[in-house]
Amino acid sequence: MKIAVDLSFIRSDHTNGGTESCIKNLIKGWIQQEVIHNFLFFIHEDIYKDYKKMFPECRFVIYRCKGGHKLRTTWFQTFILPRWVKKYKADIIYYPTYVTGYYRHLSVPAVVNPHDIQFKFYPEYFSAYKRHYLDMGYRHSLKKADLVIAISDYVKGTLKACYGKECQGKLITVYDPVDFSHVQEEALEQVQEPYILSISSILKHKNMLTLVKAFERVSDEIGHQLVIVGCKGNGMEEIRAYLKEKGMEKRILFTDYVKDSHIEWLYSHAALYVTTSLYEGFGMTPIEAMGRGIPCISSRSTSLPEVTMELAEYYEPAEDDRILAEKIREILKRTKPQVPDKRLFIEKYDKTRIAGQLYQVFEELL
Repeated sequence: MKIAVDLSFIRSDHTNGGTESCIKNLIKGWIQQEVIHNFLFFIHEDIYKDYKKMFPECRFVIYRCKGGHKLRTTWFQTFILPRWVKKYKADIIYYPTYVTGYYRHLSVPAVVNPHDIQFKFYPEYFSAYKRHYLDMGYRHSLKKADLVIAISDYVKGTLKACYGKECQGKLITVYDPVDFSHVQEEALEQVQEPYILSISSILKHKNMLTLVKAFERVSDEIGHQLVIVGCKGNGMEEIRAYLKEKGMEKRILFTDYVKDSHIEWLYSHAALYVTTSLYEGFGMTPIEAMGRGIPCISSRSTSLPEVTMELAEYYEPAEDDRILAEKIREILKRTKPQVPDKRLFIEKYDKTRIAGQLYQVFEELL
């Protein structure tokens, strides 16, 4: 069996978030499963060196195309990939996202993993043109797919609700893999222990303003710093205004993307992890935290109770900073934090196990 994997969705600046983390973890799992020789990865020249360095065991086929990311990805998927599937004698094609181009026909079965449909729940993030473009892309890729992977039962339900006709009889749930292996730690100089950690982009639906407000409510009672790791987005302006009003700039640290070694250190030394998100198709970071034995507070939004197996410390409603502040206060006052057995998360989301599960899905489809 030869499985072609389309990596054309990956941006040269690697700002693909959880989708790129997922495919990296799958590759690591396929390597450990010793089936990587059955995979062929289509990749743009801009990111080839990065991935060849990370995964020298993989066989890559490079395409070259100038222009913006969307243009060159659509061009490759629509006109080149269908020919390459035949040329390289692939038996199946796996798309790690909903993006598949606008091909008319493929000679092999296609598996699509759309991850989520955020634009349906937050249309205000997108222009009317962009919403139409995304909807058209989803309908095409899901209609043409032979199998559609949902990363949670929550996502499976939303795909049925929004694209039931296109997904009919094709949907299965395979959770995203999580990499719990430890890399060498490297401290971030700006971080002061003890601290509360949250790893999230600062988009409005991530609801980070609620966390900032809750922290401000308890800041006089605790000596902790709040550390928020992730790229700044459309929710940052409101947060900056609030911090300036309250004079809290020195107690809260915002970082952009940091190295894996820094992430490892942050997880290892955090007193508490908090996720306030209003929308998650999966929600990898609370799983990573709980798999390291860190107390975790989570909202009950969308997929989060499902993927955290009802074992986190929950608060609701998600935008109530008073209730979140009480939960933070309650947990930090405990002499010994109550945390679930981290092995539950390590076993359920183990990258090698889930990579093997997906490999079996490919075999069964063929």
